[in-house]
Amino acid sequence: MKKRLVKLVGRQGRARRWHRTQWQSPRHHAPGSRKADEVCRDRGPSPPDGTSELASQSLNATPRVMIAVQPPEYFPRLEYMAIIQRVDHFVLGNTFPYRRQSFQNRSKLRSPQGWHWITVPVFGNRDGAPVREVELKTGGRWREKHWRSFLYNYRTTMYFDYFEASFRPFFERTWERLSPCASRSVELLAELFGLQTPITRASALDGTPDRVSGVARSLDAETVLTPSRHAPESLPEDTTSHVIEYDHPTYRQNFEDFEPGMSAADLVFNYGPEARRILAKGRTSHPEGRPST
Repeated sequence: MKKRLVKLVGRQGRARRWHRTQWQSPRHHAPGSRKADEVCRDRGPSPPDGTSELASQSLNATPRVMIAVQPPEYFPRLEYMAIIQRVDHFVLGNTFPYRRQSFQNRSKLRSPQGWHWITVPVFGNRDGAPVREVELKTGGRWREKHWRSFLYNYRTTMYFDYFEASFRPFFERTWERLSPCASRSVELLAELFGLQTPITRASALDGTPDRVSGVARSLDAETVLTPSRHAPESLPEDTTSHVIEYDHPTYRQNFEDFEPGMSAADLVFNYGPEARRILAKGRTSHPEGRPST
């Protein structure tokens, strides 16, 4: 019992030290240095136009890059976050169609019984409408219920306490449309994972493109990364396609057994600084379309 207590105290001490190094005020570093890049993370809400500071810099950059384009999902799964981790620039397709029974307005959380859904209530039947036009039901207490679900299921994880101050304000804010709500949930998870990838909303790009090809053209992308389960889409002649496959990693969760397909918040609350390494474990990409069998 004494050895177990010493081990637990040691783990908590390491978590506290990691938390201080991640969130203390950054020292000054020379522009363009590796350290300057590391501390240049966008931790706050996106500007009104939906483009983060890093994304604004990327939009003005000349080198051609690898991008990915996905509709925003509500606290998305590991595969989604692994795509963000892999590319140079990620675009939230908030101009793309909304689909009912998708992950655009719902997510899975781990629970003692296995898992359960949390769902953002959408106003009316908006299937097929652009995500940015989908309104949310402002009545009810869904934000409070979602926060309580996270609190109940994850407050005993090692890193929940250290992320709570950054995580909780999401549920204290009033959301009237699905696009800013789901988009911010993606950006927030990227911040908690410590991902440096610039994230832009498609509505902030020139011409507000509503297809992957339009986004690739707008950003003059060299390569587009797409999940293997998605049908291939025509791209500009000078843009190539890479397919990413994701083999979901197994890791220690807060309850018995393992349940795949949970929100990526499950991994980051349990593993903190190690979450980024585990996230990358299941990721493989293949140039020029789908891998041969």
